[in-house]
Amino acid sequence: MKMVKSCPKSTQAEEKSKSSTYTVFLKSLALCFAISFLLIIIYALILSFTSMSDASMAVVTQSIIILSITIGSIYGAKKQMNKGWLFGIVLGLLFTIVLIPLSMGFGQSFSFDKYFTAKLGMGAFVGLIGGVIGVNLN
Repeated sequence: MKMVKSCPKSTQAEEKSKSSTYTVFLKSLALCFAISFLLIIIYALILSFTSMSDASMAVVTQSIIILSITIGSIYGAKKQMNKGWLFGIVLGLLFTIVLIPLSMGFGQSFSFDKYFTAKLGMGAFVGLIGGVIGVNLN
């Protein structure tokens, strides 16, 4: 009976692929946060120096989150080159979940209600769309 040796090159390639996937994911998540931070700062400056009402805050923050997830998932899926839909969904969900402790730190309360589930669904859907776009940009 012959014994088949495992190929060390394939396991090294798999490990490198996994680590690059994590790296791309972390870079995409960091990109989401950087875009959100920058756009929120710009919005805060606009509110401070103009007579614009803060009644538009909910719409603007949701738009910033949507834009951030879209750009982050496009970037990550383009780098990943496969399964962009899954990459985008996970990125959108994780970004939305990580925002919870950050928003609680700024005085907002957390409740697991229909609005939270809608935000999760929105994050997943927007991530899915961005991931599909990113993979198809290659």
